[in-house]
Amino acid sequence: MHEGRNHTPISGTLDCRRDILGAIGEPHAPSYASRSFESRFGRFRGSAADKNLPSLASPAASAAANGASAGAPAPLLRDQARDPSDALAPRQRLLLDFGWRFHLGHANDPSKDFDFGLEKEKWTFADSGSFLPVAGLKFDDSGWKPVDLPHDWAVELPFENTFRPDHGAKPLGRAYPETSIGWYRRVFDIPASDAGTRIAVEFDGAFRRAMVVFNGHYLGENFSGYAPFRFDVTDFANYGEKNVLTVRLDATLSEGWFYEGAGIYRHVWLTTTHPLHVAHWGTFVRSEIQGAAGTVSISTQVENESSEARTCKVTSRLVDAAGKEVAAVEAKPARIPAWGSATFESEARLGHPLLWSIEEPNLYRLLSTVESEATITGTLAKL
Repeated sequence: MHEGRNHTPISGTLDCRRDILGAIGEPHAPSYASRSFESRFGRFRGSAADKNLPSLASPAASAAANGASAGAPAPLLRDQARDPSDALAPRQRLLLDFGWRFHLGHANDPSKDFDFGLEKEKWTFADSGSFLPVAGLKFDDSGWKPVDLPHDWAVELPFENTFRPDHGAKPLGRAYPETSIGWYRRVFDIPASDAGTRIAVEFDGAFRRAMVVFNGHYLGENFSGYAPFRFDVTDFANYGEKNVLTVRLDATLSEGWFYEGAGIYRHVWLTTTHPLHVAHWGTFVRSEIQGAAGTVSISTQVENESSEARTCKVTSRLVDAAGKEVAAVEAKPARIPAWGSATFESEARLGHPLLWSIEEPNLYRLLSTVESEATITGTLAKL
């Protein structure tokens, strides 16, 4: 899943894929084989073999390519826009895959797990913003291992002469407390211009039982090693300053008989939106073919994460593979209360649609725009 590319303080965009027949495909996952990235600090383009492109195999090289150091956090990267309309898309989705630090913890000994669970005068969850020193900006992680995502620390562990197919015969589980806990830290800047927007961190996958802390604030946990998850970090962000994201993973338990590994094994994103925006995964498209015509039913959930009620409308346009508009529809305007949401329903008709098949994988693109008081506050692109 890709979201908008260019940031402005008044808008948001989301991009994912679906075909006209209504069959749901897997979310688009950019390939590392050939990628283009653009950040506030420069542009990166090339293949995995290009030494100028951040490489999964060489954390040190990627840190150098991104200008990362103890004093300068690695820049956030974003996917290059693939459609001309994306250049105007206001929601920004930045890639957080590069410039992480990693260290093993301990499942049984708090003193070897950065004091997590250690009984002190000040309890771990007593005060918001004072989780543990390991989750703070002042913590010295220079001795931690530099890593890029995706990362699986089980790969680096020695093999054990035991039948553990779920962990590839690696020392993970209750019997191996010293190698079953992993800690990750990522320091990055959030510009002052982002103040007033909504900011969320999104994980495509992490194994397992992820505990997420942002600037010393405990955000929550996700127990599944496979389901994606996200947390809103707006109220805890340091605008115009450095921020630190800390993740503790517990791989002592397993979920399947196949290899599961351990670590943040998929992408991590930082998403910025206008307070009035299309909800996360808030668009659903259904389609029906009747003879030579097609009907596309569109449901768009819009959230108003502000203290004032807003009236808005959603306009959706259907374009073909060449970017030509083939249908357009506008949903009835609605007033969304403060901190509320509303679902906008619309239906578009298309004559003689090009159907998807293995031989001819035709796809259409749905562009939905949220508008309030003549101001575009959110757009969504969906195939």
